[in-house]
Amino acid sequence: MRHYLYLWHDPAERMLVASGIEFKDCIAALGEADGIVLRKGSAGTIKKPAAFHILAPQQLPALALEDMHAWGSHAWADWQGKPPASKDAAVAEMLDHRAALAPLPALQGRFLAFAHDDGWYLKLFYGEWDDVAALLASTIPPPLGTLDLAALRQGGDGYWLQDGTVQVELKTHDIDSVLNRRL
Repeated sequence: MRHYLYLWHDPAERMLVASGIEFKDCIAALGEADGIVLRKGSAGTIKKPAAFHILAPQQLPALALEDMHAWGSHAWADWQGKPPASKDAAVAEMLDHRAALAPLPALQGRFLAFAHDDGWYLKLFYGEWDDVAALLASTIPPPLGTLDLAALRQGGDGYWLQDGTVQVELKTHDIDSVLNRRL
């Protein structure tokens, strides 16, 4: 986790947008998953989706040690049960951000994440709010501030957490505009 956290929630889309959460911060929440599918770097095209990797839970701590920030963009989704086939077009399409939440039931997963510059921008789709609440509860260190998860769940405001203070912030995908004002 970075020294700040910006986030907001869109309940209709089942989507959380954040800056300050890195992949390594999500590993504890992935403990119940049978693994993740991961796409490194830029998305592919409709005719040629980007390749993805299937990773078992025991591979995640090593992945968290990699310089994921240097990859630029990446996407991942957790899965339960039988691992997806390495050539599964639906999974590749999902990781190229063309299918949003539709494939999550097929993977029996809880999360679908799109990140840019690990920790800078995260768009996290989820199946159940309780999974997001558990992820945030295990991720946000107390020195950042105490976030009202019930208020976040409602989706009315964005929030900025830093140095023990929680402030209301605009809801935007333009993370740079928020960070340029705040940092």
